[in-house]
Amino acid sequence: MKLTVKLSQVKVKMSEKGATGRMGLSWMVHCLEHFGVRSMTREAYGDKKGSNREIEFFERMMSGVMMRVAGGDRVEDVEVLRADKELVDSLGWGQIAGADTVLNCISKKRNNKISLKVNETLVIKALRKSEREEFTYDNDAMYVDSDKKSASYSYQKVRQFSGLMGCIAELGLINTVEFRTGRVSPSLGIYNQLRDAVRQAKEAGKRIKRFRSDSAGHQNMIFRYCDKHKIDYYVSLNKNEAIMRVIDGIEESKWEKLTGRYEDRKKTQWAEGVYETELGFKIRMLVLRWRNPDPDLFECRPYCYHAIATNDRQIDPMAWLEVHNGRMGTIEQSHKELKSELGSNYNPSHDFEKNRGYFFLGVLGYNMTQILKLYYLAKEYLTMSVKRLRYKFIHVCGSIVKTGRRFYCNLMNVTEEVYEMFRQCKSKLIIAGY
Repeated sequence: MKLTVKLSQVKVKMSEKGATGRMGLSWMVHCLEHFGVRSMTREAYGDKKGSNREIEFFERMMSGVMMRVAGGDRVEDVEVLRADKELVDSLGWGQIAGADTVLNCISKKRNNKISLKVNETLVIKALRKSEREEFTYDNDAMYVDSDKKSASYSYQKVRQFSGLMGCIAELGLINTVEFRTGRVSPSLGIYNQLRDAVRQAKEAGKRIKRFRSDSAGHQNMIFRYCDKHKIDYYVSLNKNEAIMRVIDGIEESKWEKLTGRYEDRKKTQWAEGVYETELGFKIRMLVLRWRNPDPDLFECRPYCYHAIATNDRQIDPMAWLEVHNGRMGTIEQSHKELKSELGSNYNPSHDFEKNRGYFFLGVLGYNMTQILKLYYLAKEYLTMSVKRLRYKFIHVCGSIVKTGRRFYCNLMNVTEEVYEMFRQCKSKLIIAGY
């Protein structure tokens, strides 16, 4: 039917019939149920408390996660999902938890602790299912500006919250996470998160082979821990007095031009040095330098420097640089997705615990979309961003209908590529016995 009149002349009506515009969201939730997220949640939370009308914790948690994955950036946006009767029916739920229920859920410290436990169990299972035996662990802190009373001033001199996170680089999964106010040092907690990552890999029968971090990871106890557990570390160094003495001691003839994939950076040079810590052990150090574009009273050196430490005695300097820079495509990419695609740059309350719970919902949403791409979609979609996944898969118009003894998922007005994504997802569920 061709619309031949002006839209201003069209009468707007509400209807409960028809289709959902988020059919892919339903498929994602069913894939996660097959992956075991509901059973993980039940194990962590226990049996339902109170009356039979209580909404199961899994469904309360997933209501918030679905809202974030679907593109909502306020708790109140969950009401849009509640009004989608076809979505609720396709999920097989009685209802989707409302905004007040979700907000009340994330306001409790116990519930947020359970969300973290579910996230960890999810990652351990993914590690166990992977064909890889060794993994890279990246760690970095993410800062979010906020005018909430529970925020505090960070080293960036603005009121912020921070999320210290680590991820398994090869799987793109955030496996360690904590939420705190901006005044907490970005270096605080990295050591404990590294230990947690090693424990998680061990539980899955795997091991952490590499650790990468910015200068917040420049800590002697981290270096000792990595040496003890035979983990290769690639960590940016603080340019303190001891480091600068090593740099100043490098002979001019030792500086060389970058080669390989970095050869186009003509103005940057590299050299190697050895940094001896106050505890007496020696660290191999790669130093980059380039001309200081704006010397002043406080930075009058002719060059700017960047130093990277490692305990890998065999790696070539250019491969060393490439390995270290690889963290920008993993942990920093996850920060970008959390902020720009999953609404983690917003805090819903002045109450710290509610903001903490809301942040964890974003992390769960990120990891759950990654699980979908890892195990239920074709490999070519593994690098797809949340925004593109939302456009290609989540926001697809469709309905579940029953004809005779069979159910059909009717996808409406979709391309062949989108149809193939759903068909492949169904095939993998069938192969897995779902």
